[in-house]
Amino acid sequence: MRKLFGNSVLLCAAFGMALLVADSQSAESQVKPFKISGSGVAPQALPLPGQDPRPHTIDVGNATHLGRYTGVGSVKTDSAAFNPLTGTIQGEFGSGDPFVFIGANGDELVCHYGRTDKGAAEPGTFELTIVGFTELGELIVEAAFIAEFVPQPESTGKFAGVTGGWIMYAWTEPFVLGSTDPTDYWWEGEGSLTFKKKGKSK
Repeated sequence: MRKLFGNSVLLCAAFGMALLVADSQSAESQVKPFKISGSGVAPQALPLPGQDPRPHTIDVGNATHLGRYTGVGSVKTDSAAFNPLTGTIQGEFGSGDPFVFIGANGDELVCHYGRTDKGAAEPGTFELTIVGFTELGELIVEAAFIAEFVPQPESTGKFAGVTGGWIMYAWTEPFVLGSTDPTDYWWEGEGSLTFKKKGKSK
């Protein structure tokens, strides 16, 4: 009986310690909702599988915690195949270089997207819808993208140490597949970010 009582005390103590640890972790961080939208350009259009990553920028955007922002990064196409059932080209993609969101106050939110080795749950995916042909028979397509954006340790200011992420949806204006002509796009997303709380001065 004494042994059982002793074990109960130990279990209660362990449970209490677990609660204290959980409370401590909660006190050190805060989860906040995150929404984002913006439009920009891929100045050299989009790379085909096997080609080097190509840059893309956001000229004007707005996001929770960032305010009005700009941004720059690069995209890499990993695979592509024609789907005869849908008549579209589908594949996987992800960031080449991390995308850097620069907030209204200069803080930087650095993210990789669609990269499982950088924290994404799965690769980014895209679908190209064929909308026409050039006089030379080249495909004219519109692209739709889905990818998970994951903050990286290089983030600065209020985003230093931030974790979490969001799902981003992006669409392009029609462009010639395989060209290097500038291609406009826009995106929007929603998720959450976990911020480290700043220590209070004594």
